[in-house]
Amino acid sequence: MTSTNNQFLLKAGSLLLSFICLIQTSALLAQPVPAEPLVSGELEIIHVQGNVWLIAGVGGNIAVQAGDQGVFVVDTGANGFGEDVITAIATISDRPIRYIVNTSIAAQHVGGNSAIAILPGGSTSGAERGSRINVISQENVLFRMSVSRNPDGEQIYPQLSWPTDGYYEPQRGQIFNGEAIDIIHMPNAYSDGDSVVYFRGSNVLVSGDIFANTGLPLIDYAKGGSLSGTIAALDQMLDITISDDLAEGGTYVIPGHGYISDEADLVEYRDMTYIVRDRLQKLIVEDGLNLEQVIEARPLLGWESRYNRPEWTVNMFLEAVYHEFQ
Repeated sequence: MTSTNNQFLLKAGSLLLSFICLIQTSALLAQPVPAEPLVSGELEIIHVQGNVWLIAGVGGNIAVQAGDQGVFVVDTGANGFGEDVITAIATISDRPIRYIVNTSIAAQHVGGNSAIAILPGGSTSGAERGSRINVISQENVLFRMSVSRNPDGEQIYPQLSWPTDGYYEPQRGQIFNGEAIDIIHMPNAYSDGDSVVYFRGSNVLVSGDIFANTGLPLIDYAKGGSLSGTIAALDQMLDITISDDLAEGGTYVIPGHGYISDEADLVEYRDMTYIVRDRLQKLIVEDGLNLEQVIEARPLLGWESRYNRPEWTVNMFLEAVYHEFQ
């Protein structure tokens, strides 16, 4: 087969995938899209435990593992804060950034890619050596970022922000700074391209937007997310975490948004999703209530004051998940 034919088939395949993605997205446009919490811009750097630090306040939480080999970063924050993140990482380690993992396509988790991933040799001090940083994600994140267009047909994500390594296996592992790191695909939770990252030696789990203890589960159905997938992912995360004495400490969890948690926090959040699912199953499937009646029944009454927020209200959440029970 000639090179021209190969190029034609690749272009045709790309167009077909883009068309399929457009159809799936169009069918779900009527449903609310989860909005991440507002960005405070008040950057904080916190040592979690072991080799892992947390950078918070510039969008989605950022995890940083540092050692003699360099720096391993999970997520890059919101757009516009890349230089702040680079400065923060430089206070943790003067070694170059070697790897970035994007836990999903969520804007506050990939927004800093274009500023951070292009650092020459990964150096936060401007030294020019080596190639650009290796950016890892589940392959659906790479695909969606590469085909996403605004109504004018312009690319939403500049090519320099795209992941360079889209993995397709259920799990990928590597050793960096003498520590085993697991990158695990959690399909159809927030989206179809979610990953969690577990630093085994430090005993720190990074959840991305599958677990965000500031609000109700963030589920983007247009990007392949689901409540059932979220519950399955939370269960799988609990298979990883281990509590310390009196159910406190042990494995620490860095959520997509919010405060550092442990297994007890994760159990509480997971149980909430089970209860909500069972209540909606009763109201929608067994009692046959429509969306307005479900909202009026207030199935999340016990969590409204804690999790209801303007960007992702209880009613928006119910409207988004209602179709999953029909």
